[in-house]
Amino acid sequence: MTTDFARKDRTAFDLSGKVVVVVGGGQMPGDTVGNGRATALLAARHGAEVVAVDLNLASAQETVDLIAADGGKAYAVHADVSKKEDCQRIFDEVMERSGRVDGMVYSVAVNPPFDFENNSMETEAFNYGINVNMLGAYYCNLYAAACMEKNPGPSTGSIVNFSSIASLKNEIGLNIGIMPYALGKCGLNYITELTAVQFAAAGVRANTLMLGPIDSTLGNHDSQELFGHTPEEVDEVYSEVVKLKMGRASTWETAYAALYLLADESRFMTGQQIRLDGGAALVR
Repeated sequence: MTTDFARKDRTAFDLSGKVVVVVGGGQMPGDTVGNGRATALLAARHGAEVVAVDLNLASAQETVDLIAADGGKAYAVHADVSKKEDCQRIFDEVMERSGRVDGMVYSVAVNPPFDFENNSMETEAFNYGINVNMLGAYYCNLYAAACMEKNPGPSTGSIVNFSSIASLKNEIGLNIGIMPYALGKCGLNYITELTAVQFAAAGVRANTLMLGPIDSTLGNHDSQELFGHTPEEVDEVYSEVVKLKMGRASTWETAYAALYLLADESRFMTGQQIRLDGGAALVR
């Protein structure tokens, strides 16, 4: 993995020898691939050993099996990121099995039941949402960075947190769930910046990939369940907020953006919020 970027024989976005933990590496059932699974598959195709972490161990194992069928290397870890001790256990297990952590992607989000008319929800549901969307990110960032700073060299690791333009704009089609999804993503944005500052001297980078209208299993499911849209209406609602005339992005486009942030090509980038939203967050 040379960082001589001018070499003609250099392989771009080479993750060979790196261990990449994808928190949210499984997915819910659906017709499309999720952001976490797409990122795990792509990281493995570029040479990484991938650790697929999910609350649904069977789904994480499906991702591992797909990677193995591609000739890649991966294993699954079960964890409930709403619990601090589970977040710690993820990285304890990875260090024990793989001996290092080079990349971590936090691709987890939940939308607990929410009363849109009264702008309210049950306290337990609110707390669970915050624990998954924000506190889980905080602990995974902290424990991942603590592992990465043990790596030798000037660039020791990269953290990529999947956020949403729901943390910027309050519109149906952008702000699915409203609370605590959007609130959690606001916190995740700040957590990323804090992590970037705290671990910069150790060579650890942390960046936010802020997603807009992505054709993902979670986005499709929650748009239909929370708002009562048909699959066709989901496409229409999302397309209305996109500036570029291309509809929604695929999760593979999310994965390629994450690949750049994980690879050495982005080694001079940290603490940034990169919008992958088709221009939806532009001022109108």
